[in-house]
Amino acid sequence: MTWIGEAPVWARSIGQAVLGAALSGAWFSLKLAAVLLPALVLYELLAPSRVFARWGRAIAPWLSRLGMSPPCTVPLAAGLFLGIIYGAGVILPIAEEKKIGPEELHSLGLFLCTCHAIIEDTLLFALAGAAGPGEVAGRMLLLAGLRLLLALTVLGGRQALLRRRGKKPSLALD
Repeated sequence: MTWIGEAPVWARSIGQAVLGAALSGAWFSLKLAAVLLPALVLYELLAPSRVFARWGRAIAPWLSRLGMSPPCTVPLAAGLFLGIIYGAGVILPIAEEKKIGPEELHSLGLFLCTCHAIIEDTLLFALAGAAGPGEVAGRMLLLAGLRLLLALTVLGGRQALLRRRGKKPSLALD
């Protein structure tokens, strides 16, 4: 037992690897916080303002085609920009206050399940090593386009299924 006072070489290399991984993870967590915190603060500043109400009125025709009404604007924006978990935190109080009905809640949930965190995910791509603004913009457009297409397909399928079953959707997808 000659190594009790001194760690063997293999133990030192494992310790260095663990320390390196811990430091790398901590640095990545700080970079994540640098992206997410400003986005969350911006949302919290905009949510009580009339910005979302104006957006809701402006996009009301498109929302109605998706089975949603203007009160869905706030959770929709939160989910699109910040992710499904934060969007759910906004959806719950609106649903409890009965500002949106069960059909709209279902449409909103389906849309956000397929099309969420487009901005946040793109910024995380950049942190994870996307090379330059061109690649980040390309990924953002591709991600946004594919998710939006999928969300519209899912909601259109839902509306068609409701019609086939003889139930009239709360807001038409015509």
